[in-house]
Amino acid sequence: EQAKAEAEKAQKEAWEEAVKAKENADKANTELERLKASMTLKDGDLKNEEGVRYRVTNAALGQAEAYAPVSKKARTIKIAADIEVKGIKCRVTAVSDRAFSNMTKLTKVTIGKNVTSVGKKAFLGDKKLKKIYVKSKKLKKVEKQALKGISSKAVIEVPDSRKKAYKKIFKGRGQKKSVKIK
Repeated sequence: EQAKAEAEKAQKEAWEEAVKAKENADKANTELERLKASMTLKDGDLKNEEGVRYRVTNAALGQAEAYAPVSKKARTIKIAADIEVKGIKCRVTAVSDRAFSNMTKLTKVTIGKNVTSVGKKAFLGDKKLKKIYVKSKKLKKVEKQALKGISSKAVIEVPDSRKKAYKKIFKGRGQKKSVKIK
């Protein structure tokens, strides 16, 4: 009788240990899934880097856009060619609509080498903006009013090999006729 009771007790303890082990394994799997999800690049993931806010636009292709400044009071903005989000390198291919509009102290902008488009009103009302450096040779589109309200003394420096094409792309984008493209 006593041996039977001890056997039942041992069996019960073994059962409880098995249940605890299963619960711990389930917790570990849940934590592992959470970690995997946090390390997976998704559309909409955000990153702040060197005064610029970036957003992943196409996780599958590793593309991102510059969509805002970290501070509206910044004097210079440098849009990177590439950023790293969750350990994955993303090309910065766009400046979004109204990304840097109404930045009253902004004087200088550098556009990275992978940027292919500049959105509507991207630099609208940046009245002190006098220097725009375009590093990209891939720029295809500058939307309407992207440069409306920038300084009339502004200079847009573009790669020599793309100067003729970029004069057409930048024509009539809101800037005054006195703005030079070099």
